[in-house]
Amino acid sequence: MKLQKSALIKRLVIFAAGIFIMATGVSFSVKSDLGVSPVTSVPYVLSRIFGLSLGTWTIFFYIFCMALQAAILRREYKLINLFQIAASFAFGWFTDLSTRMISFLPVTDNYIVRFVYLALGICCVAFGILLYLTTALIALPTDGTVQAISYKGGFKLHKVKIAYDSVSTAISLVLSLAVLRGLNGLGVGTVIASFGVGRMLGVFTALLKKRLTRFLNIPPDDGPAPPRRTLHTRGNAKKAG
Repeated sequence: MKLQKSALIKRLVIFAAGIFIMATGVSFSVKSDLGVSPVTSVPYVLSRIFGLSLGTWTIFFYIFCMALQAAILRREYKLINLFQIAASFAFGWFTDLSTRMISFLPVTDNYIVRFVYLALGICCVAFGILLYLTTALIALPTDGTVQAISYKGGFKLHKVKIAYDSVSTAISLVLSLAVLRGLNGLGVGTVIASFGVGRMLGVFTALLKKRLTRFLNIPPDDGPAPPRRTLHTRGNAKKAG
């Protein structure tokens, strides 16, 4: 059913807030210098190799993921997914903006402070994911790629996500060791983020999901769209819990 203008505006605002908070979480993870999350690891290492900002490389990486989606889905790829371009630029810009916003915070060798930064990063990413996914508008390119592989390959979504994060981390590790001669952006924080984001997402979902869906006028059982709905149809598809 077509969204009313006011309802669509609400969803767009929450979507934008979600990806901004996610981007802020990425910036806090970088600030901790304990290791970034797997999904951010490739853009981060590339930014260290070639000198462009993390936000810029995030945009490039997301566009690559969009091309990968199109290659996987072929004729089933829908033009509506091109809106991911706008989301990619917004997320990249928000990443650089939030990095500047928290630049006043000290860079320190104090592990307590660094773990506080990491914890803030994990919480921000998890909360941002809840906000943006609950709007059920469109997936960011990395999530869209995971959905596309799951749909075309018939694999369970969470298994594809684990494999995707593992491959991203492996690529980052190889690039970092081969070009930078060390571990850049990979560390204990990468491992903690791999588990921590999911855990915190579960906490935020339990606490806030019902209120958020009521605010957005979304039925309680309507959540993040499954691959078929997000990537292939605009109509009513089977709902995901």
